[in-house]
Amino acid sequence: MVGKSARRLFLGIVFVLAFAVPIHSFAAVSVCKDIKDTASYFKSSALNSDFAVAALAKENLLTAHEIKQYRKVLINRVRAKGKELTGTELVKTIIALKAIGEDPENFQGENLIKRVYDTAAESSVTGYAYDLIALNTDNYEIPSDAPNTPAKIAAKLVDAELPDGGWSWSLTAKNSDVDSTGMVLTALGTYQDKHDKDVNTAIRDGIKYLKAAEKENASFDNSCTTAQAIIGLVSVGVDPSTDDFVKKGMNPISALSTYKDAKNGGYKWQTASESSDSFSTEQVFQALVAYDLFLKGDTLYNFRKVSSSYSACTDATDSGAGDKDSSSSNTGSKGSDNSPNNNGTGKTTSQSPAAAAAKVVEKHAKEVVTKTNTITKDHTITNNNTITKTNTVEKPAATKNQTPAKAEKVSHAKKEDKPAAATDQATPAEDVQQEPKKVVITKTTGISPVHGWVGSLSAGAGVILLIISKKFLGV
Repeated sequence: MVGKSARRLFLGIVFVLAFAVPIHSFAAVSVCKDIKDTASYFKSSALNSDFAVAALAKENLLTAHEIKQYRKVLINRVRAKGKELTGTELVKTIIALKAIGEDPENFQGENLIKRVYDTAAESSVTGYAYDLIALNTDNYEIPSDAPNTPAKIAAKLVDAELPDGGWSWSLTAKNSDVDSTGMVLTALGTYQDKHDKDVNTAIRDGIKYLKAAEKENASFDNSCTTAQAIIGLVSVGVDPSTDDFVKKGMNPISALSTYKDAKNGGYKWQTASESSDSFSTEQVFQALVAYDLFLKGDTLYNFRKVSSSYSACTDATDSGAGDKDSSSSNTGSKGSDNSPNNNGTGKTTSQSPAAAAAKVVEKHAKEVVTKTNTITKDHTITNNNTITKTNTVEKPAATKNQTPAKAEKVSHAKKEDKPAAATDQATPAEDVQQEPKKVVITKTTGISPVHGWVGSLSAGAGVILLIISKKFLGV
């Protein structure tokens, strides 16, 4: 009797342990070591990449000296005579300034944010995507009648979506590509807290396009394209290490490791490439950081608050980061809520070493949108929008009622050369339109997918042991 009770207790314990931890909790991939290795690659020489600096700042891996030196680079760029910052260079400068704790609305006497929202028109889809990212790095005061507001840019991006659900770099192209689709999803992800049905539908269709474009080895042809797809997916709350993105035990995150150059911690463009290159490494580094931030509930280009409280993948080497020379004209970075897709109204309580050195000027922005939209298959939008925006700065600012103008059809007259890194992808079949669903971020733990298989096997073993005990032992 005692033996049967003991066996019954033992088998019960095995069965319970097999199901104690949900299998999906083992889905995420740890990228901490890869982030640190790649950070060493960039920090082994003088920093010369705005995107790399931004990613390093989000992981609290910039020292005081590195911040000071890069600030000088940005000062020289802004002060350069006869060369006004425009396009991608303007956006990259804004991102880098936010990363090191500066205010792009007032840097060296220049309002770089105004230059973005005053832009009459962009010549490419990716140009509009970059503009939207820049305008959503923080809560800026943007006049409703400006020609390039976030609402107008988002509408233009929706209008530029192609029938297969993806985007091309060109306003006149007929075929989508993964690089542009990833970039547009990244941009729309920064606007998602204010989205309406047409933006939500565009995001959903873009996700479907990337699912169809993924290769059997879980990559997207090369390291740069794979990185852009990852950044786009996590920006709209999709974990690319799980579900439909898993191919033969691999996923886009783990696929990045196949491009790694073991000699120096950099990344190759193709697995067969002889060595790593700085451009591919920059793209992959952003993707690794974006995925790590996704697991923490943050996004790559959210600089409303850069937290120093993250314990994983962070290794700040200089507690004095952020010192500035006396020529600074910075008025401070703006603090707010750190959650992704959230404008936030709370005061910053923890910042990166870069942000901590700057004077904090709180700006709270809240946008309440009431919209009635009709969207046709060709993405023609009819809307009636009323937006109320209130801003509070160090000195009280007046409340503004805004009614943005209806987005106009983007001109396709001008065409720019396609970037070398962008590649055309196979066009997936068009999906049937459905009612859009709100994208929800699901966090997972930083444990290898192998543990998921172990959990599944344990569960099966528990069931088999119960059957054996019942049939042969009479338990």
